[in-house]
Amino acid sequence: MKVMDPKNSDVLLASEYTTSGQTGYAHGRGQRPAIDIWDILRTLRRSWLFPFGGCLIGLIVGIGYITLVPPPYKSSARILIDRSVNRYLQSNKIADEPTLDEQEVGSQIYMLTSDSVVVPVVRAMKLVNDGEFVAQGSNDDQSAGTAVGAESGSKRERAAVEAVLRRLTVVREDVANVINVTFESVDANKAAAIANAIADKYVAITIEGKFTSTKVISQWLQDRLVELKRQIADADRAIKDYKSAHNLLDDGIGTPGPELLSNLKIQLANARTTVTETKERLDRIRRETGEQMTAGMAAEAAVNPARTGMINFALTNTDLVQLRAQYRDLQTKAADVESRVGPQHSAYIKLRDRLDALRGEIRVEEQRISDGYVNEYQIAKAKETELAASVARLSGETDTSGQLRELESAADTLRNLYNGFLQKYKEVDATQTESLPVQNARIITRAAPPLQRNMKKGLVVFAGSLMFGLFLGAGAAMGREWLADVFWTPAAVEQVTEMHCVALPMVESRGRLIEEHVLAAPYSRFAEALRNIKALIDFVPGPEGATKVIGVVSSVPAEGKTVVAANLAALMMAASGARALLIDSDLHRRKLTHALAPGSREGLIEALDDPSRLAALVVKRDRSGLDVLPCPSDSRIPNAAELLGSPNMERLLAAARQSYDYIIVEIAPIMSVVDVKTVERFIDRFILVVECGQTKRTLVLDALSSAQVIRDRSLAVVLNKIDPITFRSIESYKGARSREYYQE
Repeated sequence: MKVMDPKNSDVLLASEYTTSGQTGYAHGRGQRPAIDIWDILRTLRRSWLFPFGGCLIGLIVGIGYITLVPPPYKSSARILIDRSVNRYLQSNKIADEPTLDEQEVGSQIYMLTSDSVVVPVVRAMKLVNDGEFVAQGSNDDQSAGTAVGAESGSKRERAAVEAVLRRLTVVREDVANVINVTFESVDANKAAAIANAIADKYVAITIEGKFTSTKVISQWLQDRLVELKRQIADADRAIKDYKSAHNLLDDGIGTPGPELLSNLKIQLANARTTVTETKERLDRIRRETGEQMTAGMAAEAAVNPARTGMINFALTNTDLVQLRAQYRDLQTKAADVESRVGPQHSAYIKLRDRLDALRGEIRVEEQRISDGYVNEYQIAKAKETELAASVARLSGETDTSGQLRELESAADTLRNLYNGFLQKYKEVDATQTESLPVQNARIITRAAPPLQRNMKKGLVVFAGSLMFGLFLGAGAAMGREWLADVFWTPAAVEQVTEMHCVALPMVESRGRLIEEHVLAAPYSRFAEALRNIKALIDFVPGPEGATKVIGVVSSVPAEGKTVVAANLAALMMAASGARALLIDSDLHRRKLTHALAPGSREGLIEALDDPSRLAALVVKRDRSGLDVLPCPSDSRIPNAAELLGSPNMERLLAAARQSYDYIIVEIAPIMSVVDVKTVERFIDRFILVVECGQTKRTLVLDALSSAQVIRDRSLAVVLNKIDPITFRSIESYKGARSREYYQE
């Protein structure tokens, strides 16, 4: 079934209703209407009391917070991380002071909020005994034991430190090397004092840490110098003992020349490289020529001449390349001759003998190349052996001088290292650095007691409470509507039921009969919506041609089907002068009879007994001229369903079809009684009335499931009793100018 978009048209083509309800009930039963931003806005507009109440609650909470928690005082001190002095000392070689970069300046924020700064301030200012930071309890801790008192004091101090950190704000200013230390307190003087104390403690800690680091480095350098001096003395003693043991003079006379040994070692390394290369080539050649093949592989090579041609070594040998080329050409020619004259022909036999001869020549050439590589490997191996013997002999002669040079080199290394550490020690000597205390951080603005309280936090809390109340109310409104599981808009009805829906606004009696509201307000939205339904009735043909019998039904009682049926029938009479009959077939409550024919004594029951009396039993309304077939009775009729589904009802409607253009039948609710299931076979089309904001979605779907014929023959679903605010939000897309066409 195609669902009509109410923004596009108010009338559907007949072809769009020919398959009404065929998509099935299972698709819509578990589905909730999709929610978009416009649905949320319409929900908030309908339930505006919830957001308003939430804002009111937030307003009360915000005012209560400002009243009970007075705004604090805030005082700030500014610290400058000065890097200019360090640059001057470095550029003029006065002291090697490191320059703080951007990341190191940022790390000073964490130092300002560390326990090394905050804890001494808490102790110095005795904030543990201040009720603003630590709740003051009884004096039992003082009378308790030492261990218990110490543990309690530690907890109180930790609580004071955390309270200080909550009130402390440390941020970098627009200038990268300026840090702002702000503290808030209920006392202006206390706020300034604590901010200054934290800044002073930070500056003192940076200077103290610098002196401590310098002393530690100086002590470490001093210990290292003593150790190096001892190692140098041991190295000199070892050199002297070695010379005495080997009768060596200090001038080094008789020491073999190191240049010769170095050259021989280089030649030996080159020779070993040559041996490795020639050995690798020889092994590869032997693998390819088949010298290491098994007997089976050799036999295969003998019967397979092409294998010799696949050897991949010595590609630069001109003779071997030519022989292989001749072999391939001759092999191709022999194959061609064999294919033309056969293998027994003399020409092929000659070519085969020539191939055997070429194969032998190739093997001889390959063997010659292989023998050449063997000779090359033997020569390289002999040269390596000779050089190795020379190096070994010369190394034995120069071993003494090599050990001596190692001892002397180790001693020289220790002396150079000692001189470097000695220079560093002089640069960081404590007596020199303490005479020039470089101060990286200094206070440029001390905190002063503020004259006014800081209202920013109170305003933030106030605004936050208002926003929280607003969202809480909006959430409650959305949750209420979601949990209510009812229909508010025609789009939701169409999405869930897959049936066309017409919106019908709520009407008030205002001292007049509400069942004839279309006559009192013919240009109202209510009347225009019913004209939309009449257009559907006129345009969509019934089972027997023109639609005659229209059943108006609802899921549960009190959804307004009586008002819809009566006004629709009155509109048909007033609009085109067509003959219309309104039948009250709700034999249980008979609200239509009480409204339009209160004084009647006979009606539907009598007409069922004798359909020919129909004209005499109807009641004609004076204002509209509408014929009403009432159902006057003092009590409920127990066999109402049997009467409505009887052949008498069929004959009555057949007689009515002959006299009237439209027959509007009000039927009892689907979920209350089974009347609709018995009378449905006599009805051409149905109109299902759903009360806006009251009838649950599951009830409507259950009703459609139990009476599938209503879905199949449905003209439209009427979303009835829509309140004015909701109706305006539904029609908001039409704009304000469309309201000029209506007169309520």
